[in-house]
Amino acid sequence: MAGDKTKTPKAAPKKKKGTASVVKSSKRSRGGGASGKKGGKSSGAANRTKTGTGSSPAPASSVTGDGDVGGGGSSESDSGPYCLCRGPDNHRFMIACDRCEDWFHGDCIGMDKYTGENLVQKYICPNCTDGKRYVTRYKKMCSLEGCNRSARVYSVEERSIFCSEEHCQLWWEQLIATLPKSKAAGADILTQDEFMGLLDTPSKGGWRVGKKPFGVSDDFWNTGDLSKALTAEERDILDRSASDRHNLGEEIMLCKKMLQLIEMALKRRETAIGAGKGIAKDFCGYDVRLDAVGVTHQFGVFVQSPAGEAIFKAGRLDASPEQLPAVLLDPGTASGGGVAPGAAGPPIVDPAAAAAPGAVADPFTAGMCTKKKCKPHAAWSAILVKDVKHSIKELAAQAKEKLDAEARVRDSAASRFGRKLCEKNTVAVYNLDDNDADMEDVE
Repeated sequence: MAGDKTKTPKAAPKKKKGTASVVKSSKRSRGGGASGKKGGKSSGAANRTKTGTGSSPAPASSVTGDGDVGGGGSSESDSGPYCLCRGPDNHRFMIACDRCEDWFHGDCIGMDKYTGENLVQKYICPNCTDGKRYVTRYKKMCSLEGCNRSARVYSVEERSIFCSEEHCQLWWEQLIATLPKSKAAGADILTQDEFMGLLDTPSKGGWRVGKKPFGVSDDFWNTGDLSKALTAEERDILDRSASDRHNLGEEIMLCKKMLQLIEMALKRRETAIGAGKGIAKDFCGYDVRLDAVGVTHQFGVFVQSPAGEAIFKAGRLDASPEQLPAVLLDPGTASGGGVAPGAAGPPIVDPAAAAAPGAVADPFTAGMCTKKKCKPHAAWSAILVKDVKHSIKELAAQAKEKLDAEARVRDSAASRFGRKLCEKNTVAVYNLDDNDADMEDVE
């Protein structure tokens, strides 16, 4: 019968091999109080402060039918330790230190929630404060008395010392209200109408206080006859300074041509490597026509020579007779090989090739150093370019110094001339003798 049958309980399902049970992980390391609750340094008031939600904590764990621990629940409170009191996070207002990243209760440090969330720009806890560099910094507050909101000085679009346009208008109304409406006898103070008239005055035009006595306009030197504004000594100083600046400009132009010549030499070296014919990729490639680079006077003579004119007219270095001396184009006329003038480097012409009767120089390498890993010319391109650029920088600095000195002389002369025009004074000289015959009345 059905009543005689007994039900046997089903066996609990066996856990499959390789299945891991859920274990609740710790919310916060207890290694020390300096590490923040949220991990890592946070920025901004929203991340620096926190308050509890007031809800009850969820159960820490739930037991399943087979006794395993579930991981779905978590507690909203944290046992800490935090703050100066080394207590837990019990849903009170807390703020994080921007240096040690620990959290502090507002009640323990004497800070209310509104100040921490709206007025603190950078909070430093009492443990990290040194009174100099590491201190709590607050935002600038609205300039209207009684307002405890921050000003808009941190806004990129509209910067203001007030929190809003309404408070700005209210501040002006309060200021004007302190002024009298009518002029009192013997009182030296602006009335409300006079003050409003000053505010409505346009910023430009009309009468204004000069920035400095006897100031002159910007286009002073472009108007009128200014022959009397400069003395003979000042004119001589300005003329010599202008001449010096012109010479400096010529030297800068020569330096730029030096850079062009170096670039031509590098391109000729690359062309020789690309042509092959037994030329190694690591050969020196120094050109004899680079000897004058870095020496302004010598390079100026080279630029004006027929070879220099031919080089810069063609825009490249080659082995044409117009650009290279005949001794470098005809090795048979060289005894033992030539050396680059002014350089203690290897022979420009191969002695073996020079010994051969009727030998002709290679047009790709004529006038170049073909030695591999040449020590005398090591890193010649980088050294020459760096030296020339440094010279350009020094020359430009000298030219600027002279230009500034000229500006000071002209400003002083203009101020003196303007003062004389305003004063309208005259100087009369009596009892002239032969030595002072050149002195006249000065107006």
